[in-house]
Formats: sequence, structure tokens, C-alpha cells
Amino acid sequence: MPACRFIPVARAGVDRPLFSLPPRRGWCAVALALIAIGLGESVSRGKADEVPAADAATALRVEPGGIVNAPGEVVEADGSRHAVSELSGIAWLGGDSYAAVMDGSDRLLFLTITPDVSGAPSVSGAPPTVTFERSLALDRLRDWEDLAIFTRADGRRRWFFVEEDTPAVREFAEADGAAPGRAAPRPLRAVGVASLEGPFRSARANRGPEALALEPDCSRLWTANEEPLERDGPPVASGVAGKVRLVGLAIDDARAIGAEAIERRREVIYEVDPPHDRVSLGGGPLYSGVVALAALGEGRLLVLERSAAAGVPPLENRIYLVDTATAAEARNVSGDLAAVAPVAKTLLWKGALGVNLEGLCTGPRLPDGRLTLVAVADNGADNGVGRRPNPVACFFLTSP
Repeated sequence: MPACRFIPVARAGVDRPLFSLPPRRGWCAVALALIAIGLGESVSRGKADEVPAADAATALRVEPGGIVNAPGEVVEADGSRHAVSELSGIAWLGGDSYAAVMDGSDRLLFLTITPDVSGAPSVSGAPPTVTFERSLALDRLRDWEDLAIFTRADGRRRWFFVEEDTPAVREFAEADGAAPGRAAPRPLRAVGVASLEGPFRSARANRGPEALALEPDCSRLWTANEEPLERDGPPVASGVAGKVRLVGLAIDDARAIGAEAIERRREVIYEVDPPHDRVSLGGGPLYSGVVALAALGEGRLLVLERSAAAGVPPLENRIYLVDTATAAEARNVSGDLAAVAPVAKTLLWKGALGVNLEGLCTGPRLPDGRLTLVAVADNGADNGVGRRPNPVACFFLTSP
């Protein structure tokens, strides 16, 4: 009997399962059926059995606002079609417009996302409405993991992308002649690059930078390695947390990103939770790491952790709040990180939505004061029958 496989994650066109199970008699099939039923209900109904956690210090909290499977392709104005899969990063463009990237694809996606806000603020809303409007080819194929966008006063945008191949943060600009503020710019041109090989040297395979977030004033760009670097300690394990580095790159408004962003960087230690509690099915690796960041300003970040394991439930997602402004500097610390206190973090939400969340961004503020959060999931490219769905989830960040 073939091995039971869970939630593949492709990298540069290669289908690598997030984890897999060896054959285990008849109970494996039964367990898979139970998991499939539970996950199917959570996505199709926008089910949210999660309990929001209050931030005692600021009274901030995150409430789920519905989840939906987005279309599996984008249809261009000329009728051509491009498959959509493995959503790994998302950024807000303004209004209900967003841009997203996919693992192992050179296409930048433009989409509209409209959350359902008809219910009471404390009640999960209906699934959001998601439409892929168009796409745009980047000038190269990389393992794009996330993106961040800054709109200048004249309407032109700075486009930042993080990729795990090099690894590096790369900046793109709209080609000459592009109309300022267009939702879908003309082809982007590469204008700068900041190598992350120094901060993330000795990254474990496929555990490098997954996240990217830009301070609202464009003063600093934040990224993080997914799981501990080899030089920073052992990998995560059952009951064992992992320490990663939140790296803040200094951004100069007068020039494109380059080596100076690395030279003037900040590094803060962040401790990722151990893999989530589960009914273990045995076999397969454990995962628990940072997969996305969203910047609230002045060094305050939302951190999305993703945990995965062969068990029930197979996944857990967590959103924490951290304040890096007063955190200890760690850029010159290597080896024993015990001497550096990790940044304090506050749990705002956690739950098993049944999807592999990998991207998170802030969106518009609603009339009632809530801030929209949008997350996307990388559920792999192909399950042997057809393309996997593309879940998009909405949350709301609330305060008194």
C-alpha cells in the first residue's frame, strides 16, 4: 500500500510533502478519512472552533472572520489562463485589492478580497469573496515566499520579495511608463537585492526565510527564518521550542535595497512554540516555525506560526503579537542563544483551520475600528486527482 501523504508543499516545481506517513494497516485509511471529513467541513463552512486569546497588556485580540477556497486559475483579459496554487505570501494594495505570490512560480497575482462583516464583531463571519483579477510575470523564477509593498506619495510602488533559493530580499520597481497607482502595473524590473546569506547562514534545508513585512513608514523590512539555524540550536521536536531570528533590514527611501540594509540590520531572537498537541499517527517529521509577519508600526509585529505533524489534527496555526522596539539585539550572537532573552510574545489567536497557512497581511480598517487581516494557504499543487484548493482566510484585529 502506498504511503499516506499529507499537505504537500512544492518548492520550485518539485512536489515535496510537508510530511508523510509509512503504511499502517487499515487504521491509516480510517484516520485519513476522518481527517478529510473534518478538514473539508472547516474549509467549506468557514468553521472556526478556535478561541481568540486576549492580549492582557493592550486588550488586542484576533477573531476569525471566515475562510473560503479561492478559484484555481486566473483568466487574463486576452483569455489566457494561468493556474493558481501554493499561495505563499500576500500584501495589501489598498481598498479590496491585494497581490500574492506562489511557491515555484514567476507569476505575481492580483486579487480582490471582500470579507463578510454583516455579523456581530464577536462572531465569525461568512466566507470572504475572493476573485483573481489578473497576473503578471516577474523577470525570473525563484522560490518566492512572501512580498511587501510600499506606495510612495506619487502613487508609485516599491515591491519587495523574499526568496529562499539564495536566500535574499529583492526589490522591483514598476517599468517606466507605468501609470502611478495602477492595481496591475506594467512588468516589474529588478532594482536591488539584499543577500540574507549572512543572517541566515546554516539554515536547515527548506527552513530559511518564509516571511516578509514592511513597517508602515517604510523604515524597516522584517523577515525571519522559519525554524532554528543549525548554528543556533537543535531543531524543534515534541515538547521542544525553537529559537529563530527576526531580522529588520534598514530601508533607505532614496535608493533601492542593497548591502547597507544588511549592514544596518537589527536581529531579535524569537522563540517558536513546540509542535502542537495531537493524537499521533506515528512517522513523519515535525514542523513548527514562523511562516509570515505583519507589521503594525513602530516595531510591533504580528507573527504567524505554523505547526504540522502526522496526527489529528495535522496542523495548527498561531498568531502572536511582539514588540521589537525594546528587544535585545542578537546580530553578533551565535551559538549559545541562552544569553539573549527572546522577545516577549502574546498569543492573540490559535486554531486548526485545516489548512497550511503561509501568508498574512494587514488590510483596510473597517468603520467599526477593526483592522482586517488576510491569510493565504499553501496546500500543495496536485493531489493526484486535481489541483488542491487555494484557501483564503480573513481575521479581524480588534481593540477597545
